[in-house]
Amino acid sequence: MKNINQRVGVFVDVSNMYHSARHLYDARVNFGAILREAVGGRQLIRAIAYVISADIEQEKDFFEALRLSGFEVKQKEHN
Repeated sequence: MKNINQRVGVFVDVSNMYHSARHLYDARVNFGAILREAVGGRQLIRAIAYVISADIEQEKDFFEALRLSGFEVKQKEHN
């Protein structure tokens, strides 16, 4: 049961979720909806999306969409 007095932190491995949804279910992930469901009316303390940067133009828009959904984006460079 969710208690509205609880504080919540949400930490997402974006690459893992994105590729799992794509390859297993041929689907896309709605990260904003995941964040809303995880918080569930409780107090959000921090939401961090961990991403691997491939330095392509499309990912900049994707990372901005994550930010607009309420996530801090932490990038690691692709090796």
